[in-house]
Amino acid sequence: MTGGTHGIGRAISLGLLDKGVKHLVVAAEEPTPHEWGELAERGARYLKADLSTENEPGDLVREAAQLMGGIDGLVHCAGVYLDGETDRLSEVEIWNATMNIKARAGYLLAVEFSRRADDGGSFVAVTSINAEQSEPDHLAYDPACAALGGVIRACAVQHAPRLRFNALAPGLIRTRLTESVAADPAAREEAERNIPMKALGDPADCVGAALFLLGENSSYITGETIFVDGGIRANQMSRPR
Repeated sequence: MTGGTHGIGRAISLGLLDKGVKHLVVAAEEPTPHEWGELAERGARYLKADLSTENEPGDLVREAAQLMGGIDGLVHCAGVYLDGETDRLSEVEIWNATMNIKARAGYLLAVEFSRRADDGGSFVAVTSINAEQSEPDHLAYDPACAALGGVIRACAVQHAPRLRFNALAPGLIRTRLTESVAADPAAREEAERNIPMKALGDPADCVGAALFLLGENSSYITGETIFVDGGIRANQMSRPR
């Protein structure tokens, strides 16, 4: 589980623990006691890895397979949003960091997973509704999510029927990346007007879809994306005020 110490990744990790699924949680930085406490208490194990590099994604899968005595599932949830940081980063730096952590790492993780996973294994990538629909100030983030979706479809074709590859695409979920919207009453009201379910999503809302894609109940599903977005994609426009 990459990106598993906060937000959607942490919620999925807790969901796996609820089902008694042994797994490793991966993050680029040492988790805070708040982020890691409950996970550690319930038996999760932690690995540190920099997925922006060329070597560590593959090394991570090899190490996980060795530590766990095999590997039958992988969730790639790690990602960054840097498009708003042009004051300290160049456009090339923003593009490279975003693409490397989301899409290139996803590709390298998938390649090594295909070599080491048990037959019937399932790879789930967390992308975004922004993989198909764009918004302002997302010039790197949206293409990175779209590229990761492309990786998933290509791997699904390449490695079927032995392995499955699918994506989970959240909408506007309350995480560190969306805290500016959740904390601003006017922004939140405007966002909720455009969500048919009339509320921002919670990371826990993504858990059921992730567990479904990892498990046997989705054994004939590969190369697909499940959207957990409260109906945003189905909504052409919100009602006038």
